[in-house]
Amino acid sequence: MSSHKFNPEDRKKLTGKERERILPPVQVLKDIGLSANDIWADIGCGTGFFTIPLADEVKQVYALDIRAEMLEDLNNSLIQLKKSNVTVLQSDENKFPIAEQLVDGVLISLVLHEVDEPDKFFCELKRILKKEGRLVVIEWVKASLDMGPPIEHRLSIQ
Repeated sequence: MSSHKFNPEDRKKLTGKERERILPPVQVLKDIGLSANDIWADIGCGTGFFTIPLADEVKQVYALDIRAEMLEDLNNSLIQLKKSNVTVLQSDENKFPIAEQLVDGVLISLVLHEVDEPDKFFCELKRILKKEGRLVVIEWVKASLDMGPPIEHRLSIQ
């Protein structure tokens, strides 16, 4: 995988009508099939593109990111929206401050291509997921597009 990391100075790109049109968070979450009693983790949550609508659908959300700037924006949004079921946590890329087998599901959206040590990353995901938990990965296709990371940083399906 690559060492390319999203620049937090560009975080305004993570929200907005165009991104919602291309990747509608409410519809994506509906397609996942969430339960009101679920506990989910949004790994690489950024400014909360999925975290906030996820909080409307489940009991508890753990929102993790390695960047304090992203989490500060998310915290401000959560306060403004009066969301109390989101725990915002800064984490290392391969060490999540979440108890073992705590979450029913993990959402990783447009982050996997940035992971430097995928083996460690997936071991940590396995550690926090319940035995019957679900892992949802949304990732850039390896194709030239007008948005997203450079093609050499994207993952192939194979």
